[in-house]
Amino acid sequence: MQKIPFSRQLTALLLCAACAVGFSGETQKPQPSVRTIRFGTLPVIQALPLFVAAEKGFFSASGLKVELESFQSATEKDVALTSGLIMGYFGDLLTPMVIKANGVPVKIVAQNFSTTGKRRMFAIVAAPGRTAATLTDVARDGIGAGSNTIVEYLTAKLLAARNISGSNLKMIEIKSIPIRFQMLMSGQVAAAALPEPLVTLAEMKGGHVLVDDAGLNLSPTVLVFEEKMLRDHPDAVRLFLKSVDKAAAFINDHPEEVREIMNRNCRIPEALQKTFAVPPFPKLTRPNPAQWKSIHDWLRQKKIIRNDITYEQIVDDGYLS
Repeated sequence: MQKIPFSRQLTALLLCAACAVGFSGETQKPQPSVRTIRFGTLPVIQALPLFVAAEKGFFSASGLKVELESFQSATEKDVALTSGLIMGYFGDLLTPMVIKANGVPVKIVAQNFSTTGKRRMFAIVAAPGRTAATLTDVARDGIGAGSNTIVEYLTAKLLAARNISGSNLKMIEIKSIPIRFQMLMSGQVAAAALPEPLVTLAEMKGGHVLVDDAGLNLSPTVLVFEEKMLRDHPDAVRLFLKSVDKAAAFINDHPEEVREIMNRNCRIPEALQKTFAVPPFPKLTRPNPAQWKSIHDWLRQKKIIRNDITYEQIVDDGYLS
């Protein structure tokens, strides 16, 4: 799988804040084919079907050349999109609405994962040595999280599910997930909101899970494309999504065969690389409108976005098979 040499470009863009280059000035005439789809992702478990589609040849078998760029932070990924360095990306359901509100023309084309049944992806974990602490205790003492992010939204919803008001939450700002984990393990914070597989690793090291998102459908992840890509190359987008669906089915049928791909691309700690369960993935679908509205309304309440965005303005499921 080839990588895009983004490092120098991103560094310059981040330093200069040149985040509006995009594809301005290009023709509006639809193009018959796209030479390469440059797609941004993050090193997280929910993105596994993308890595499998690339490494197992599902993209190339569909006649597509796809270059995945795995960014270390959502900020880098967002800069790359707004600057025209990538054509689409994988991420949470919150970010596309913020990008759209900032004037970047994007559409969510599919949801690829959400927590259902007994599978968890996020949890609030108490620090080692605080096994007797309750969720109310740690909310009062301080929970490490990142403000104005999907993690803050999840933290608020997980507390609400246990009838704890957000007004009773002391949130400690720690945007970096690795630093948040280390501060939790060293007892510098009473608790932290963490994603898998760090939740499992924290448990192994003495942390105590107070509440998680299993079965709550709180943290869907989605696939997003810029509108120009959708307008100019709709067939390529459809083939892209079909390839991701095939990869998801392959993961479900051959979980152990993709373990090495997961370990290498999804930040699986060494201590868990042989035992952490490869999750099953559903067929791509449209985002749940009720879940979308919940996040949208939270963004409006927090004044992260200033104007309403309708479901139809941000979601286009016409590319799903």
